[in-house]
Amino acid sequence: MPANEPGVTVDTRRFLPNADESARLAALRSYCVLDTGREARFDDLTRLAASICEAPVSLLTLVDFDRLFFKSSFGLDIRDLPRGGFCDHAIFQRDVFQVPDASRDPLFRDHPLVLEAPRVRFYAGAPLVTPQDLALGTLCVMDFVPRSLQPRQAEMLRTLAGQVMVQLELTLQAMRDPLTGLYNRRQMEESLHREILRARRVGATVGIMAIDVDNFKRINDTLGHEAGDAALHGIASELALCVREEDIACRIGGEEFVIIMPGATEEALRQRAEAVRRRIEESSVPAGGSKLKLTVSTGLASFPDHGESGTAVLRAADAALYKAKAEGRNRVVMSAPSAYPPLVARIA
Repeated sequence: MPANEPGVTVDTRRFLPNADESARLAALRSYCVLDTGREARFDDLTRLAASICEAPVSLLTLVDFDRLFFKSSFGLDIRDLPRGGFCDHAIFQRDVFQVPDASRDPLFRDHPLVLEAPRVRFYAGAPLVTPQDLALGTLCVMDFVPRSLQPRQAEMLRTLAGQVMVQLELTLQAMRDPLTGLYNRRQMEESLHREILRARRVGATVGIMAIDVDNFKRINDTLGHEAGDAALHGIASELALCVREEDIACRIGGEEFVIIMPGATEEALRQRAEAVRRRIEESSVPAGGSKLKLTVSTGLASFPDHGESGTAVLRAADAALYKAKAEGRNRVVMSAPSAYPPLVARIA
């Protein structure tokens, strides 16, 4: 739908933080595709979109909190841009959003891509919509002359955007632990790496909870592995209820779990970990035809105070976890400060 047709308006207040935007951003982060490299399967789709729409530029954009991240690009060498522009408006549509002539459109005529090179004139974007009706970004095409898509081209752009979501859903399934539905170890490592890169870029923190179910071997030995699996599933369900939308809950093996908390302060990390410990202690987890009373021990660490890499922070959280176990279990322990000051402090 052209942006400058009569009766078409976009309420820019919807770009402000609110519950809907928080849910959208949480969904986007759940696919763990931000700040990742190029992939042939997405590059093929952007090239195909450009060919079908007869456009010199096609982009697969993901609309993050403060920027557009381009997972794939054809015809334009670009990695990311600040938010505010074509795709910000396209994600609030559920059909192809078209701007026939950006230079004459009051919403876009002052945008840097329009005023300066490459001087975009035409834009069409199909939103990437999750099964929960949350738009992650767009598959879009651009041209340097005013124009519109033919109905058949618009239909195909919608279809290709749907194929992008199919690929993202397949990736999401591969990220999950089949028993608990939480992210698996590999995805935990990749997510932590990306969150630390993001935190380093904006000067933020990343908190880590390393969680271990106390005396879990006893459940398997006395009630059997089926009961143990049921207990792990129950613990995972409790963890999922305790975390924020932006947190990343993972099962990394056996009875071990990790929760990544982007932006969490040390105090917030302590409070959340204690809330998790208390919730599990007070819950009854169904397993083996009965209700089990379980507890967990938790070690905490954060970037950059306890390490400058994901590996270092995890190691610190793991050391704190072993201390919690040694001190009697069913408790939360914060890692000791790193022996070295954070990199930023050393440079300053």
